[in-house]
Amino acid sequence: MPIFVKEPSYGGVAIEIEVERLIVRRETPFQEVIIADTPGYGRALFLDGHVQSTAADEAMYHELLIHPALVIHGAPRRVLIGGTGEGATLREVLRHPTIESVVAVDVDAEVVALCREHLPGWSAGAFEDPRVESRTEDFMATLAGSADGAWDVVIADLTDPVEEGPSLHLWSAPFFEQVRRVMAEDGILVVQSGEADPVDLSALRTVRSTLASVFPHVRVLLAMVPSFHCLWAFTLASCAPIVAMPADLEARIRRLTGLRVYSRIAHEAALTIPPLLAELLEEPGKVITGAEAMASLTLPSL
Repeated sequence: MPIFVKEPSYGGVAIEIEVERLIVRRETPFQEVIIADTPGYGRALFLDGHVQSTAADEAMYHELLIHPALVIHGAPRRVLIGGTGEGATLREVLRHPTIESVVAVDVDAEVVALCREHLPGWSAGAFEDPRVESRTEDFMATLAGSADGAWDVVIADLTDPVEEGPSLHLWSAPFFEQVRRVMAEDGILVVQSGEADPVDLSALRTVRSTLASVFPHVRVLLAMVPSFHCLWAFTLASCAPIVAMPADLEARIRRLTGLRVYSRIAHEAALTIPPLLAELLEEPGKVITGAEAMASLTLPSL
């Protein structure tokens, strides 16, 4: 009889993914980790029952999370990643030739170790790059130990702000104020922001409004990720104007090698919000002022 991983219901909809072979299932101090082979998407990573990435389409997520922000910046040298996970975010950052140093932080060392063992293609040797420092610590502690203006790009590839999750406290305005402090004047923050579901955009509105309470410039991007069964949102935030379509966009993209998804067309598409969603997103969301306010917010899982 087939085995399925069934994601927790969201908005009355639940997704099941069939498992052919269970590679590992473990409870860490922070979350349940499953790595399994699936007939539909190949090898897959699940955290607390939610699919995080799969062999079939992880590039559709990670390339759109990373490259629009770094290409818009133009010359990122120092990058901070919150949420090391499989190492795929790190892999994509290192495609940019201007990168001098990257600090990748994850609170759950067991997840990172399991991914390095069972999903080595996701990181593709990125952890061995001499420009990379991998840390196990709370992301807030990393920010507290960072100097003002230390980072050109900050990537918040965090698990969702569910009450039992490890990153609940990392979705508030006070957290983003700390991010703003450690960013360079022309720095860019990119945050994975959950589903872009026209039935209920409250979570995305909340992320965008909370960021807008801290940063003067905020921009939403969209990407289709088949294993997530929906459009997925990322949000850019900066103290400097976000020039979404720089004049030398083609030249900036040509500097990148090994891309499977990201291109000029993908860049334009990600930044083009369909009129239906654009209209729905005009409604302001709740501004999260602290961890106690986040317990009632549920984002669809990454």
